[in-house]
Amino acid sequence: MKIMKKLRLKIRGWRKKYLDFSNNTYKIIWALFFFVLISLSLSLDLIPNQVDLRAGQVSQNDITAPRTITFVNEEKTSELQREAAETAPRVYEEDSTVKEEVFNKINNFFESINQKRESFYLNQISQVETDSNQEKKETDSEKEIPAFEKINFSESEKNEIINLIKKDLDFEIKDENLVSLIVLSKSELKDLKNKAINILEQKLDNRILPSDLVAVRVDLRQQVMEMDLARNKRLFLADLVESVISANMFLNQEATAKRREKAVSEVEPVKKTVRQGEIIVRKGDVVTEVDIKVLEKIGMKKSGINYYNIAGRVLISFILFSVLGFYFYKYQRKIWTDNSKLILIELLILIVVILSKILILFQNPFVDYLVPTAMASILLTVLIGSETAVISTLFISLLIAPVYDMNFNIVLTSFLAGLIGIFSVTKVKERGDIIRAGLNISFILAFLIGGLSLLQQNQNLTYLIWSIGAGIVNGLLVGILANGLLPYLEDLFDLTSSVKLLELSNPSQPILKRMLVEAPGTYHHSVIVGNLAETAAEDVGANSLLARAAAYYHDIGKLKRPYFFSDNQFGGENPHDKTSPNLSALIIKSHVKDGVELAEKNGLPAKIIDIIKQHHGTNLISYFYQQALQTNKHDDIEKKDFRYDGPKPQSREAAIIMLADITEAAVRSKRFNKNNHDRIEGFVRGLVKDKLIENQLDQSNLTLSDLDTIVKSFVKVLTGIYHQRVEYPEKLLQEMKGGN
Repeated sequence: MKIMKKLRLKIRGWRKKYLDFSNNTYKIIWALFFFVLISLSLSLDLIPNQVDLRAGQVSQNDITAPRTITFVNEEKTSELQREAAETAPRVYEEDSTVKEEVFNKINNFFESINQKRESFYLNQISQVETDSNQEKKETDSEKEIPAFEKINFSESEKNEIINLIKKDLDFEIKDENLVSLIVLSKSELKDLKNKAINILEQKLDNRILPSDLVAVRVDLRQQVMEMDLARNKRLFLADLVESVISANMFLNQEATAKRREKAVSEVEPVKKTVRQGEIIVRKGDVVTEVDIKVLEKIGMKKSGINYYNIAGRVLISFILFSVLGFYFYKYQRKIWTDNSKLILIELLILIVVILSKILILFQNPFVDYLVPTAMASILLTVLIGSETAVISTLFISLLIAPVYDMNFNIVLTSFLAGLIGIFSVTKVKERGDIIRAGLNISFILAFLIGGLSLLQQNQNLTYLIWSIGAGIVNGLLVGILANGLLPYLEDLFDLTSSVKLLELSNPSQPILKRMLVEAPGTYHHSVIVGNLAETAAEDVGANSLLARAAAYYHDIGKLKRPYFFSDNQFGGENPHDKTSPNLSALIIKSHVKDGVELAEKNGLPAKIIDIIKQHHGTNLISYFYQQALQTNKHDDIEKKDFRYDGPKPQSREAAIIMLADITEAAVRSKRFNKNNHDRIEGFVRGLVKDKLIENQLDQSNLTLSDLDTIVKSFVKVLTGIYHQRVEYPEKLLQEMKGGN
């Protein structure tokens, strides 16, 4: 359940991001997008052939070779040639200069170190002698310089020496290794150089391919790290030999290419012979790619795109799309202005067209009767309305006609199946009704397809049975697909079906169960408001199911602070006695906002969320307003602070729930004889009249006649609730209690 809830919330987020468009630009973009997709779907595989077969189809006849022909199996031959080229040995040549280049790098590196640090060392001695004002001595270039390990270069001098050394390098050595190196003596440096040359010489005496370099470097580092040297020397030596080692074997591209060409040329072409009269494809066999190749070689399959056919199908699609769009623009403005509903219609049309293209691949006249046009008809009826479903069903039936080469039987069965589906779900009450609609379609199609078969004077009993079976399967398939897609389409396009409303009206819903436990008074109030709203909505022709479901959830915001509302106080302490009127009014108002947040968190439909927002309109919280006027000694009390934020009811259902809400609360709290029908009616009429005068019903589309009907409906329900009960005789009471 949690996974499905998260999925629904993700779908809603996607819908808000990509489908909530209100201007005509996006309307045109989506229309063009779906038109292109449908045109492409209709135009696929329109390549006429001498033998109209494609890979994967079942051949309806035996296809025999008209003559003997021998040809090269290019695919098999190419495969063998690729294998020969890949297995041909590569040609490598040794580069004898690599070893010399590596040793030169080592020698130059150590020579550079000696030169750079000797220069700094001499400068250091010269500077010391100058500062001591001693007599300057000539420096003998042949004279041995004292051991460098006794000289301490400053950090800046070390950095400068390192920078000078790195300028002469054509490989990378880490700075920390160079720092530890420049303070070593000449003898130590010479020893490190000899060790590096010895290790590298051992490696370079062997063949080193470019692909072997990584492994060679790892081996060199391991050898160095196992030497009996100080850690800093081992790290430097490992860094050095890894940096200068190079491959001494290189791929001879030209020689390798020639060897591959020779290997490919030695492959014998794979030939295939088809003799005259030989069966290429047997009746009932699935055509393979090899069969198609044979047909092409033998000249029985000619390729060529029929652009006239494609243009005709695109033109038909354009005309049908234009007519459908004009119909919605002219006669169903609510659909035309709602982009999400237009996209839903286009999406279902596209799904049916694609499914019809998939079914035609079977090249079987029985499978053709499985086109699930009625699936779109049922879903559109449940989610939008029967008028939209009828015109869309006609559009789909005409659109798939070119797919089946203008087969009248397919068009007729698709349209009639759609109509049956529409009639079957006009007043759907539960998901089982959709399955029953599929069974209705199966029943009617069985007779319809049987009649069409007899009309064609087809006396083949097998054909008749298979055709009727296809019609029966069509209905079952439609029921399964429609039932499965319905909840996802509801969430994706934020449409509320009667099935969804019935599910939300179930008392086992988590929010309702929570309200029953945490706010039982509010729950009882909501149930009665639901009864009032449902009866009144049905009497005035509004959506009674929406009115009942929305009434159950209109006060869920009270769950946040249930004890602040009189419904749930049950004669206990009133927390408002300890708060100011302004704060009390703010708390009372906040239950609307809290209800909206809770509804969005639990994924309730937008229609119910809108009613939660609107069920109090901009009504004044008069009790706390009057209390504020009495307790406040200043004139700073403003009515707007004691009004709900609104908006006013925007639909008949929202207005009915507003009236049912105040009616139930007022009648329950009013102290008068509730058994008096006239007293209740007069009281209810006064409440409705007040809201009418306050202009709370201006945007709800309710007429005065509707309001009169609503009052009568409310009174009928209330008198049923508060009717006077018959007093049972004492003897009957004893019998009911089990007495003697």
